[in-house]
Amino acid sequence: MLDTNKQEQKSTIKLVRGCPVYKVFGDERLCVNDDKVLEIEAIEIDPSIFSFHYDKESMEEERATEGTVCYASIYINYPNNKVYCISQGWVLRIHGKDVPGNDLEDAMQFLSTKEITSNAEICSECLYKFILTLGDTFTDLLTEKEKTEEVKRYVDKFSLMIAVKHSQTDQMMEPIGTEEDIENGVDHFQFLRSYLVQLLDQQSYWSRLGQELEGEGADTWIRNLVAMREKLARLEFQFYSQTLQLRDINQFNILIKMLQYVLKTSDEIIELNNTIHSEIRSNRFSQLLERDDRLEILSGYGEKSRTIEHNFGNILQILTKL
Repeated sequence: MLDTNKQEQKSTIKLVRGCPVYKVFGDERLCVNDDKVLEIEAIEIDPSIFSFHYDKESMEEERATEGTVCYASIYINYPNNKVYCISQGWVLRIHGKDVPGNDLEDAMQFLSTKEITSNAEICSECLYKFILTLGDTFTDLLTEKEKTEEVKRYVDKFSLMIAVKHSQTDQMMEPIGTEEDIENGVDHFQFLRSYLVQLLDQQSYWSRLGQELEGEGADTWIRNLVAMREKLARLEFQFYSQTLQLRDINQFNILIKMLQYVLKTSDEIIELNNTIHSEIRSNRFSQLLERDDRLEILSGYGEKSRTIEHNFGNILQILTKL
């Protein structure tokens, strides 16, 4: 039997749930691929059932044998950077242009907190709007006002998703909710409020501990580690404050300038997070825990650290395209 990891490494496709040219109007299900309007028989299938396929040629076997059946699922073919319909085998096209696979992957990264290697469960309309708003291929198809509103909506949703995930992985926090809460619609500020309060509590906690350690004459590297953890909580608070300010901006050029501050903060968060993560994995930190249990809470920071690296890495990758 072939090793599963080796099989996955050889895969040249990526399965995606959702399709940017799949439209729902009331009871009607339509395909608008290549600017045509086709009534379809939608059968929404989890694309993971096709995960045993590893290239475009084998995926061709999954084409529907008759009619206009739609699985509302697609796949990226990496060798030619094109996106294909699983059920019909068509290349996806919007306004006379092929949908690039890398634009679709950008959409998946930005709109989901799941790892990019997972099968995305993203609504088709979100994929469509993202590709038109932030994708390189279709930048001239929306007005600046439309782009402004879409970018604000993406940042709104993504910042909420990050806060939810971080509150679930931070041992010093209580979870503020779930991704389902976001999908069901929540008041942005009220939802974030409990997370922001907990970030302020963290700043106070690490500040007090830093003062204690300084009074005890602790080693410089220990005091620096605690100071970095305090700064990280402050930068996270700053990030959410900046994203909240975006909601009041209605001009695209001003929005872009404001996003530069968001990007700068995100970059600082990633750099600081990596430094903290490296330190808590060091031998000297392990030895420190044996004699000072006040820093035990930092030993469990690894999970949140990985989440921060992934989510803020996505922000940098996507928003730098603007």
